Amino acid sequence: MIASALRISQITEQQPEVTFPETATPVPQQVSVTLTGVSFRYPEQVQPALDGISAHIAAGEHVAILGRTGCGKSTLLQLLTRAWDPQHGEVRLNGSPVREFDETSLRRTMSVVPQRVHLFSATLRDNLRLAKPDATDDELKTVLQRTGLDKLLEDNGLNSWLGEGGRQLSGGELRRLAIARALLHDAPLMLLDEPTEGLDAATESQILDLLAVVMRGKTVLMVTHRLRGLARFDQIIVMDNGQIIEHGSHADLLMKQGRYYRFTQRL
Repeated sequence: MIASALRISQITEQQPEVTFPETATPVPQQVSVTLTGVSFRYPEQVQPALDGISAHIAAGEHVAILGRTGCGKSTLLQLLTRAWDPQHGEVRLNGSPVREFDETSLRRTMSVVPQRVHLFSATLRDNLRLAKPDATDDELKTVLQRTGLDKLLEDNGLNSWLGEGGRQLSGGELRRLAIARALLHDAPLMLLDEPTEGLDAATESQILDLLAVVMRGKTVLMVTHRLRGLARFDQIIVMDNGQIIEHGSHADLLMKQGRYYRFTQRL
C-alpha cells in the first residue's frame, strides 16, 4: 500500500514535459508545416530519433512519410502534436512556432488517425461523439455513409452496442471508424500513423481511395512503410536513421533511382 501511494504521489507531482501558453490563438482554416533543423532524442537514449530534419509541406498538400520501423516517422508526428518538443530546431504551422499555440487551438488545428484504434464498449453514437461531443445524429449518419460504415446503422442504428457484449469491428472497419472520427473533428491538418497497417491488399486500397476523397483540401501527413497508393501523393519523404534521405513526387523519385526506386523494385 505504501509503495503504491508513493508511486501515485510521484505521478501527480511530476512536472509535464511540455507546457502550453494560456493566451488563445486563432485556429487556421488551412495549414502549412515547416520543420527547420529539428533534432530529438528520447530520454536515456543515445541515438537521436530525429537528426536535423528540415522540410516544408504546403497547405493542402498530401505527403507520405516512408521508411522502415524505427526510422523516426512516428516521432515526427509526435513533435507536431507536441507530445514532445525538439531539443534543437523549430516546428512551425503557417510560419508560427507550434509552441505559441495554446493547447485547445492546437488540438482543433489537427486530427490524428492513430495506428491503434480504440473501440469502446459503448453505443455507436458514443464512439463517434468522442471526436465531436455536440454532433447531431444527422451528422453522425452522414459521416458513416462517407466512410462506408452505414451498414453499422442496421438493427439499432446509432444505439447499436459496440465492443464487449456487442458488435466487434474488423480491422478495416476500425480504420474507417478512426477516419470518421477525424472527419467529425474537421481539422485542417490530418496526421495519419500507419492507417493501413495489418490490412489485406483489397482493404488497403479501399482505405487509401477513401482518404483521397474525404481529405481533399486538407493538409495530410501519412506515416507508412508500405508502398501501395503512394503515386497519388503530392510529395513522398523517405526517412532512414532519423534523417530525410530523399523527397519528391513519385515520378521524380523513380527517375532518381535511389532508395525509393529500390523499394519499388522489391514489389
